[in-house]
Amino acid sequence: MQYVTIKHFKRRGIGGEFNIHYGEFLELRDDGLLYHKGRKVCVSRSAAAHKYFACDYDGRGLERGKISHAIIDKLEPKNFDSPQERNDFWKRVWKNDLAQKYRRPEHVDYWLWSNDFFNAPIEDLKYIAELVGAKKGL
Repeated sequence: MQYVTIKHFKRRGIGGEFNIHYGEFLELRDDGLLYHKGRKVCVSRSAAAHKYFACDYDGRGLERGKISHAIIDKLEPKNFDSPQERNDFWKRVWKNDLAQKYRRPEHVDYWLWSNDFFNAPIEDLKYIAELVGAKKGL
């Protein structure tokens, strides 16, 4: 499977130092690692992979990365005027069946997006973006 760089990756990876630019492609291999030009970069399920790369199984990886990160950014505490406003947004997410599909179930009292969220179909991500009001810039 192919992944695409959604944010410039200039840092150390498994195979040494990297300078991977926006839009460059990586390969997911059977060992679960992402490779760039034959060198091991990171585990495909890692925080680094979720921050810098998006799966591109449908040619829409750049869009997938943009939407998923818009959702994450929208739900940051700094984007709310009060704790109550933030709680109201999160209640909407917790009660939504589609959003629940992309939550890591092993954390029952707080929300972490699962790896599936970062690989979700564009239509699902757009629905969640609409749910939380993360449409700005999309």
